[in-house]
Amino acid sequence: MKGMIAKSIIIWVTIAFSSVVDGFVTPNGFAKEVIRSTTTTELSSNASESTEGGLSRRQFAELSVAGVGLGVSFLGTREVQPTDYGLWGILPVGTYKSKTTLLKEIVPGKIWTLDQKFGILNVQVPLRMTVIKLSDGGLWCYNPVAATPQVVTMLKDLIAQHGPLKHIVVGSVALEHKVYAGVLAQKFSSAQVWLQSGQYSFPTDLPNTFLGFPSSRTKVIPNSLNEAPEDWKKDFDFRTLGPLISRDGAFGETVFLHKETKTLIVTDTVLEVTEEVPEICALEPGPLLYHARDTITEVVENTEEVRRRGWRRIALFGLFFTPSAIDIKDSNVAFKERRPDINSDFLGIYPWDWVRDDKASFDALTGGLLVAPILQTLILNREPIEVLEFADAVSAWDFQRIIPAHFKNDLKYTGKDFRRAYEFLQEGGESKRQPKPLEADLKLLRDSEQSLLASGAIAPCPPLPGGKFSREDILKQTVYQCRKDVCAPRAS
Repeated sequence: MKGMIAKSIIIWVTIAFSSVVDGFVTPNGFAKEVIRSTTTTELSSNASESTEGGLSRRQFAELSVAGVGLGVSFLGTREVQPTDYGLWGILPVGTYKSKTTLLKEIVPGKIWTLDQKFGILNVQVPLRMTVIKLSDGGLWCYNPVAATPQVVTMLKDLIAQHGPLKHIVVGSVALEHKVYAGVLAQKFSSAQVWLQSGQYSFPTDLPNTFLGFPSSRTKVIPNSLNEAPEDWKKDFDFRTLGPLISRDGAFGETVFLHKETKTLIVTDTVLEVTEEVPEICALEPGPLLYHARDTITEVVENTEEVRRRGWRRIALFGLFFTPSAIDIKDSNVAFKERRPDINSDFLGIYPWDWVRDDKASFDALTGGLLVAPILQTLILNREPIEVLEFADAVSAWDFQRIIPAHFKNDLKYTGKDFRRAYEFLQEGGESKRQPKPLEADLKLLRDSEQSLLASGAIAPCPPLPGGKFSREDILKQTVYQCRKDVCAPRAS
């Protein structure tokens, strides 16, 4: 929930850069528009200070400063390398401006994924876009990544072979998935844009078009297949979870079944944790080596074993924020002990020591499909009946492969495995064969839950199904909230 709130704070700051109208598509276009509007406004408001129709000293100074700032911004957003993403400042997280993309063909001639790295403090995990060829020709993509020149070239190569990009689907309300969609939509101007319902911004809710989506071709994902575009009906089934709405955020996701290849495409509803280092993370091992150290003074070599240890710890940070195996240093101590001669990342600061068994924490998450701990602890357990109905519906589909937006790609699981991942929402919890986070690693999330409940940011959990409470009792104790014209759906 903290991550969701932090993400939502960023979104309203980014509006000016998010391709609201065609004139704002490029940094250059944005600069021209700002110069035009600034000049007009300032000349009008400060006309009394000008002499003989010229600019006043104040106007000249302000425009000079603005010109320098825009010039720096333009230089900073230029895409010189194929991996550059000029608008990286909209969401300034790793890997910042340089975003290498890995294209992988999952089903020959049918399904492809494009992976980039995404994260903070070297906790970088895969961020994945899925592209599917429609049976009637053309392409459909789910959860865009940053539209670097490299990504655009990859998509154009697929388009040359399989037809135009027809649909861009944002299957989540999470910032890291929606923030790149507007830019990709502007680069492929014939594609229809489809949004998961419940998109929001903070501190105030804004229309979807103000979040960077083109107004003339953006729609909300329909409620049923009957209302879907004709070229979806032959290829897909889909199901929407939520949006589950809290005071400061929301969680919502639409998952798709590609019927021909028996592939389930999801965002965050399930993932798999394995010791195998994701290919995109292995391309540049710096973050892996950074986290592989036990202490700030340890020097590690770039070996397979070290890279695996680094990935194990990145996974723990990504899923728990503060794993139980670390001791965090006081900020003053961490700064005084910094060692840029050993690892120069973040000024040489390494603000924790690994002092307990991180392998046990990691192993508890492996061996099957997992729902991320933050979803288990702070979000999905607020509306267990609705979430389990979603899991039941999806598990009834015939699929043999799952493509999630994070962690390991191309998972070989079925509907039964998907449903088993949601056993945490039943009284009695997970079966022994199901991954289950250690309680020690959940401490930060448990503590956050108490503070969020006390502040009213999240609702109390109702009882879980399968115990002494009836379905009717659970629904009566479930709190449903609304934002704008969207309310959390209620089970009957």
